[in-house]
Amino acid sequence: MLHPILVNGRTGDPALYVDFQFERRAVLLDIGDIQALEPRRLLRVSDVFISHGHIDHLIGFDRLLRVLVGRPAHIRIHGPAGIADRIGHKLAGYT
Repeated sequence: MLHPILVNGRTGDPALYVDFQFERRAVLLDIGDIQALEPRRLLRVSDVFISHGHIDHLIGFDRLLRVLVGRPAHIRIHGPAGIADRIGHKLAGYT
């Protein structure tokens, strides 16, 4: 059963959280502001789909990373050409 949550309503940053309840996983479609999602929900994320590289579609990446750091998690990131480079540049800024 799919359980979608429009994280910020219709007018906030784009982020759609879709929980696959019987598979114990979830996906994020775009990753705008995700402060409203509890860490327990973010720990279920297996895939992130990013439609394009605007800041309002990526700003939540750091929160997701912060929740997952130090945990044995693997998340697949899907997006337009060059998205891996953009995420790589964000990660390169950290020590």
